[in-house]
Amino acid sequence: MRQITVKHPYARIVSGDQFAVQAARLTKTYGKQRGILDVDLDVTRGEVLGLVGANGSGKTTFMRTLLDLIRPTSGTLNVFGHSSTRESVAVRKLCTYLPGDFVVPSRLTGYQILRRYSFARDNVRATDIDALAQRLDVDLSRRVGDLSKGNKQKVALVLAFAPRAELIVLDEPTSGLDPILQRIFAELVNESVANGATVLLSSHVMSEVEQIAHRVALLRNGSIAIVDDVAALLARSRRRAHVRPRVAADLSVIANGLADVPNVMEVSESDGIVTFACQGSVDPILKLLARFEIEQFDLMHADLEDAFFANEGDSSGQVGTTP
Repeated sequence: MRQITVKHPYARIVSGDQFAVQAARLTKTYGKQRGILDVDLDVTRGEVLGLVGANGSGKTTFMRTLLDLIRPTSGTLNVFGHSSTRESVAVRKLCTYLPGDFVVPSRLTGYQILRRYSFARDNVRATDIDALAQRLDVDLSRRVGDLSKGNKQKVALVLAFAPRAELIVLDEPTSGLDPILQRIFAELVNESVANGATVLLSSHVMSEVEQIAHRVALLRNGSIAIVDDVAALLARSRRRAHVRPRVAADLSVIANGLADVPNVMEVSESDGIVTFACQGSVDPILKLLARFEIEQFDLMHADLEDAFFANEGDSSGQVGTTP
């Protein structure tokens, strides 16, 4: 299979007309329950922003508010300069949306659904639909009710990517897809961005967000906990390591030495191996280990999942949140 290279071509531009999405103190409550609270978030044109967070953190609420599927309690939300509430029709013409719970009439075929959808838009071409269906290996002549979960999700992806949208909003888009289709999905996102689209992506698959997104916004209890570049988050994330010295007597000496290194934590020893986590530069670790005869040293690659859980902290006590 062709190797996928993920490119991050966008550059941060701060002038107002370069933002695809601008949210200011955006709040949505459901009676006594809180959906999102005072969310401030800017999405630059041409970037892929990943929304991550635990269930109930507010990811879906934010996306549905953006498309005026639900109305905010307070705050403002603009999409390409259009108010999401006062100019919602104009906003939706610029967007495509793949909801986390993709539901369409089961008696209709994929083609029938796409035909109905294309009547409402002037930027859907039959050739693009056919090319996407072939690429995703989905039979659009079959009734949706007869399709597996994975094939239904493929139909949803055709609906999301066939139009030439300015903003593509994707809520858990790879649910039910196998790894090969997840790779194709990554290609579709990158190609859309290369053609000028902006992508807002919610996902629980951390490796997917890490590979595709330029920045990540972490939602916790309905509020933005952190927004940062993926590369910066990875640099701060913890990496796991294992060290096996050749001389058993060195095991405790190495463990004690690592415990004194400022960027090392969670040091333990078992079965002849020292296990620990580290952040930042590994130079002081290597200098310490160079004093010993090391039989094995494994340093794991940092990933966004570690960064996510490091920033997520203790989510106990989460009260009254909704998706």
